[in-house]
Amino acid sequence: MVKSIHQSLESHITVDARLRTDIRRLAEEHPADVVLTLLRCAPTCDRAAASMWRAIGSSEPTVEKVLPTLLCVMEDWPVHSTCTSDGDNKDVFALAATLVIWLIVPQCHKAMILYSSHLFVALLFHIVISTQQQMPEEVENFWRACQEQHRLASKPNRFAVQAMKALLYQLRCDNEVMAMERKRGWDMLLCADTQHYATGLLAR
Repeated sequence: MVKSIHQSLESHITVDARLRTDIRRLAEEHPADVVLTLLRCAPTCDRAAASMWRAIGSSEPTVEKVLPTLLCVMEDWPVHSTCTSDGDNKDVFALAATLVIWLIVPQCHKAMILYSSHLFVALLFHIVISTQQQMPEEVENFWRACQEQHRLASKPNRFAVQAMKALLYQLRCDNEVMAMERKRGWDMLLCADTQHYATGLLAR
């Protein structure tokens, strides 16, 4: 059903109210299947997938249902592989889930508060790993496609910082974001040599 909805939306401009309700109901009843299937059929989050994620993001209860699966994918760097009910076990890039979080963060205040600590740690993990380790070629190719489609930061670690800032703004931590900015903490977080110090700044 998820694949069918995504395919139909590729030739439509908007998601009508009825379809939005159907997507949310499907996600609430089968959150893991919906998340993994949508990440697999549209890993770079094309226009149709973005419309579906925004429909999911428009309901706090629905987001609360899908966030655990998104977190599970994010924490399984660089790829996550779990069978859905149709037997599909294709690998899913952790960065694909981070892209979804970045997309729906502005819509979901209560859900983001509920999972804020887990999201924060997952995003910090992405920043550290993608700064200190060489990215596999398949991940680099995937990220290049995401970058071109959404005009994102050129490096995954810089994008993860942007997603972390968005989460902190959603949590009304504006002062903390600006304090890091004044001390150039965000830039230091993107450099392996200064990352430990920057992480300390962020923790304080």
